[in-house]
Amino acid sequence: MDAVFELHDGHVRLDGREILHGIDLRIGAGEVVALMGPNGSGKSTLVRALLGLVPLSSGRRSVFGSARFRDWARIGYVPQRLDVGGGVPATVREIVASGRIARQSRFRPTSRADRAATGRAMAALGVEHLARQSVSHLSGGQQQRVLIARALAGEPDVLIMDEPLAGVDAENQRALADTLSALVADGRTIVLVLHELGPLEPLITHSVVLEDGVIVHRGAPPEPTGECALPGHDHVHPHAEPEPASLWRARVGKTGRH
Repeated sequence: MDAVFELHDGHVRLDGREILHGIDLRIGAGEVVALMGPNGSGKSTLVRALLGLVPLSSGRRSVFGSARFRDWARIGYVPQRLDVGGGVPATVREIVASGRIARQSRFRPTSRADRAATGRAMAALGVEHLARQSVSHLSGGQQQRVLIARALAGEPDVLIMDEPLAGVDAENQRALADTLSALVADGRTIVLVLHELGPLEPLITHSVVLEDGVIVHRGAPPEPTGECALPGHDHVHPHAEPEPASLWRARVGKTGRH
């Protein structure tokens, strides 16, 4: 299996503090990987390091086998939240259409293919009826769906999503799972930063659990324990406040999941 991302002895320092400590990670083509762990464990920093959005203080990184990867149209990234503060208000269609920019030439206007891809992405995430609305007027869950649609509009080979279930209701979580299932069947690679698996669980090929910037578990997602194992446990809740590793372990086990 060809490698999409490889990180060898990766270290990241931010503001004088080491966030990631000697990370070795390989993500192969067609895999669906869940990056898990408590808030502050380094999950989002690891994703940004894989994408080159934060520099390594030491170690080696490659994307599709290249240390100087530039073909970013092949990768779609969904951050945790949409920044709608300041600037000119943008509509849902404009935000989703911006996912096509990496596939456009500086001198080529928006094409029929661009418009079609934008429409398909909005339909896949159920936001086409919001096309003309300003994103600043949407709920957090709706904004998250718009971000995912923006990434899908670019028709990437790889989709990276940072906490895609946070603040999204159960119905839309299931819709997202159906959308990702179709992408997996088409051979796409998906990397998910998750606190909980919810309806995405059947798609996961393996999990990587971080704690204090170190990988402490690789393989199948650990079985839930405690509150998360109870019948009817509600997985629809945001994780806005930092969650200490000790609390996370107490709730879901030493290397459990939530």
